[in-house]
Amino acid sequence: MNKPMREYKIFKTDLWFGIYKKREIEGRISLWFLGWDGKRVLRKDFSKTFYHREDAMAALVIMKTKDGKEAD
Repeated sequence: MNKPMREYKIFKTDLWFGIYKKREIEGRISLWFLGWDGKRVLRKDFSKTFYHREDAMAALVIMKTKDGKEAD
């Protein structure tokens, strides 16, 4: 059985930043965005907005810590 691959990224739009977690298990890819309440949401429209990259990087560290996984 393959170990699931997790990838955390900060994405940028024209005005703001957001965070997503991409996970691949047995060839299937799921994409989850960080929501306002700290939970994962499926739609980018409902993701948390960060106006500064530093704020997004701090939230990314917290997100990785909560998951308890080491990932890129």
